[in-house]
Amino acid sequence: MQSPINFKIEISETERTRRRVLYAVTAVVLMLAFVIGFIIVYVNSYNIIHAEPMEVFGFYQTGDGIGVVIFNKFFRII
Repeated sequence: MQSPINFKIEISETERTRRRVLYAVTAVVLMLAFVIGFIIVYVNSYNIIHAEPMEVFGFYQTGDGIGVVIFNKFFRII
């Protein structure tokens, strides 16, 4: 029995490439929007609970070397 849905659409190769790029860009934009929204909610929830606000990202130079802060956690780079 044949499927009632036909996925074989007759379009040119350039149109097929254009659609693939458009779908890929749309997927990346939607994933980026989700991640940004998650970070905003996470930081705001942390700031409601704690008196000292969260530092999301920052570079620091200490006596030992250079480090980066990501979500209030210090990571030494050098």
